[in-house]
Amino acid sequence: MALRKRRKADGFTIIEVIAVLLIIGITAAIAVARMGDTSVYDLHSQVEIIKSHLRYAQSRAMATGSVWGVNFTSATTYHLFDGTAPGTPVNFLGEDDPTVDLAAKNSNVTISPDSQTVTFDAYGSPGDTTLTLTIATAGGRSMDITVTKNTGYIP
Repeated sequence: MALRKRRKADGFTIIEVIAVLLIIGITAAIAVARMGDTSVYDLHSQVEIIKSHLRYAQSRAMATGSVWGVNFTSATTYHLFDGTAPGTPVNFLGEDDPTVDLAAKNSNVTISPDSQTVTFDAYGSPGDTTLTLTIATAGGRSMDITVTKNTGYIP
């Protein structure tokens, strides 16, 4: 009997290596493209911050038994106020300045309507009107914040 040499099939062919490298390259390109646009994350984080500021004003109104609110003075600035004087800012917790300026925080979002005042009474109610604020990015993405009438619910 003659001994036959067996060919070993260990390893990869050059076509298999190129195919794997091509798949890795496409996946990396997609991942880098998604990480480059942070406007979606900026929008979501600013919406949550504004919601928490509205909820803070609401909780202060319920805790003190007097009117508290948030005055949106421009498309990028707003402040907390106590009582019926929306022109007198009060600091939010964790903020250095009484007026929150989104442009100074390097955020590219705007608020509309830009001259809106949201007030809460001692029961946490904004009154008998549902209020809607639209937060938008320069790229055209936007999200709404709704303060439900009578209950003051902020989803």
